[in-house]
Amino acid sequence: MFLQEELNGRFGDGAVRVICPITDPFVRHHGALGSFVRVYRRKTVPIATLAHAVRALPGIDAVLTRDEAAALWELPRDREADLVVTGDRNTVIGATEAEHDLSALAGHRLRSHGGAGERIVPFLVSHPLDDDYRARAESQNLRNFDVFDYALNGVD
Repeated sequence: MFLQEELNGRFGDGAVRVICPITDPFVRHHGALGSFVRVYRRKTVPIATLAHAVRALPGIDAVLTRDEAAALWELPRDREADLVVTGDRNTVIGATEAEHDLSALAGHRLRSHGGAGERIVPFLVSHPLDDDYRARAESQNLRNFDVFDYALNGVD
């Protein structure tokens, strides 16, 4: 889905700018599309109106305001967009078709990053965990960045 095209088509050219933080050199896998995008309002369309329009689109998993995204995902509020949007397990999101050259996929399926559907990622450490870290791993939901703490501090 090209979200910027969808929203600018509905609310007028230049109404929003969608930023895809996934853009990196590995476009063969995901065409610089992802399951997480930021939407910046450029015209006076109310945030609630934009959020409602995005929620109505197929393939959308979550639409969060700046404050909601910052609180939920521990993001710096002062650097966050007006809206944060995530796609469902089967949807990737981009800004505009012109900004995403999908020819590099060369017939391969798209894969994505950033949505809740990709949240569960196992990690392995090369040595047994100590008792404290083993108990923590069994009692809480680990996040991908916890691997650093566990690998550096949690092994016997």
